[in-house]
Amino acid sequence: MPNYARFDDLEEFAQFYREEIAPALRDDPDIDVDPERETPTYAWLKGHYSGFVERLRREYDLSPGEFYDAVGLPPNPDETDDEWGIDHEPTVRGLEDYLEELDRDRGRAATTIRPRRSRLKTYVTTYREMNETSDLLSPLLDETAKPDEIARVRDTFRVLDDELGTLASKKKYVSAVKNWYTFLEEMGRGLYNPAENLLNRFGWDEDPIYDHPALSRDDVAALLDVANADERFLLLALAGWGLRPVEACELRVDQLELDPEEGDVPYIAFEAGQRKNARRTRNTVELLVGVDAVRKRIDTLAEDEEWTGYLLPGQLISRPMSTQTARRWFRDFGERADVEIDGRHPLPKMGRRTWYRLYRQQRPDIEAGTAAVAASQGSRDASVSERNYLDERTRRQARADAMRDLVQEEFADIFDRYLQS
Repeated sequence: MPNYARFDDLEEFAQFYREEIAPALRDDPDIDVDPERETPTYAWLKGHYSGFVERLRREYDLSPGEFYDAVGLPPNPDETDDEWGIDHEPTVRGLEDYLEELDRDRGRAATTIRPRRSRLKTYVTTYREMNETSDLLSPLLDETAKPDEIARVRDTFRVLDDELGTLASKKKYVSAVKNWYTFLEEMGRGLYNPAENLLNRFGWDEDPIYDHPALSRDDVAALLDVANADERFLLLALAGWGLRPVEACELRVDQLELDPEEGDVPYIAFEAGQRKNARRTRNTVELLVGVDAVRKRIDTLAEDEEWTGYLLPGQLISRPMSTQTARRWFRDFGERADVEIDGRHPLPKMGRRTWYRLYRQQRPDIEAGTAAVAASQGSRDASVSERNYLDERTRRQARADAMRDLVQEEFADIFDRYLQS
């Protein structure tokens, strides 16, 4: 039995799929599936490789369909003429136009668009199988068809309810589908949104319990106590600043603004659309702890003439460290510190959840500040005011003002204690 917990990244899952699952799928006499062009049904994969499915869900919050999309399975997915799995050209065009708007007009990163495409593909193919039609648009232009279409969408999600694992995953699918229908409505291709109240109808409107909990303050202190300088800096970037693992690993010195203009706070700058889920206007991260440690680290790294600017360089100093290495570091110093989270070693994403837990506490204060600015400008929609009228420095300062005391109370003393040693 393979130990999926030992897999360090998605490529190892993909390798196992190609070497073990695909041959088993090809040799199974009870099904007729070509692994070169098709993937197994959820029921088959769950029945034969339940540990594989569960580990993808727990470690990466991916359904099998999202996993196939992320790693490019089947081997030649781009060579098929039927990419969406449906044969109604106006519906396909509506899907493609929506994703194009996310990319071109909203500046969403590829890491956001790929899962969105995968979820929509799963939805439309399930809709086709349930309702024996690939035309998802015509009913949207007929008000008299509204009750029946709402029922068809509901029945489609009843099937998905059986296949999707966590509440968080179900909410992501509803969000993707609902937002697509909203796009069609706004573009004049639909008169109503048949997915409008799905969360309420299925009882999925409660807050999801995420699979990856946060590190506690004591966990962070224990990890810092045994970590070396590189490991401590990684933990600072994740738990102290709230970066995603890939953002921390690929962080460069030229992204840092450590001496901003008077009244501003030190921050990290990202290019437009570079951050997952970030619109063009949300491209900075405030540095509320560990700024002196960053300066010291830059001075140390700059002593190597081959250094190219990565704050966490890999074995080749000209390249960044990989997220696989970050996972291995967390496993290693988690074992040294005897820290376990829900019975297993800590993961890099748990560091970001540590910071995000604090951010969620302060989000109402941030929104209240934005709403006050919106009201002073005569806008009823705070999100419109934030997006269109507030410059990035103002937004950054609002977030920093709301987060500063809480972050420094939680982290400043423990990070300062170890980062200066």
